[in-house]
Amino acid sequence: MSSASGHGAIALRHAGPADAAAVAAVFSPSVRLLTFLPRLHTVEEDRRFITDVILKDCEVSVAELEGRIVSFLARDGQEVRLLHTHPDFIGRGAGGRLLEAAKQEDVEALELWCFQANIGGRRFYEAHGFKAIAFTDGQRNEEKTPDVRYRWERA
Repeated sequence: MSSASGHGAIALRHAGPADAAAVAAVFSPSVRLLTFLPRLHTVEEDRRFITDVILKDCEVSVAELEGRIVSFLARDGQEVRLLHTHPDFIGRGAGGRLLEAAKQEDVEALELWCFQANIGGRRFYEAHGFKAIAFTDGQRNEEKTPDVRYRWERA
């Protein structure tokens, strides 16, 4: 499925093992935009995480623009584990398309964690109907950074 926009057509599809490098090439620069986070992993460690954990444990969907993966969403049941868009493509609708497609799957609700300091991410999730349901002091994540739990429920 794809939709036209002023910047070309965004196509959504499921990812497989062959997409690991392209997904990691979105993940690493996206995480590095979050300058409030400590830098805990190398680009190579990010790639191994995508290959060995995310693509094995999650259902991963990608958004492609002109044949290039520009955004991805990793979901484990009702849990959105990761949603990242390459910095060059933020604001073009790819992440929103992935999130809306995840809502159409066989789930009654979706939940996710977002860092409290990620104001842009929080605005994005709230604009897509997610509600904050819990706040932490950061002790639950490896970055030791306060986060917020979001939930969306089917009406």
